[in-house]
Amino acid sequence: MSEIESKIKECIAEIAPYRFFSAEIDLAVKALEEVDDLAKNLNEENRKKALEIVTEFLNRTVAYSSYVPRTASNLEFIKEWLEKHR
Repeated sequence: MSEIESKIKECIAEIAPYRFFSAEIDLAVKALEEVDDLAKNLNEENRKKALEIVTEFLNRTVAYSSYVPRTASNLEFIKEWLEKHR
C-alpha cells in the first residue's frame, strides 16, 4: 500500500463513525474512495480531478479539523503530493 493510499484509508477510518450524524459523511467517504482510485491510475486528468476533490474536501474540513485532526493533516499531505506529481 502506498503512502497516499494509507493516508486516504486513515481519513476514511476517522470520518466513518460520523456517518450517523450527517449524510455528507457518506459523500466524503465516496469522494475519498474516488481519490484513491484516481491516485492508483495517476495521469494528468486524474491528478487534476483528485486535486479538485481533495481541495474541496479540505475547504469543508477546516471547520471540523478539531474533530478530525488526522483527516485535516492527511488531506493537506495528499493535496501537496498531488501538486508535486505534475
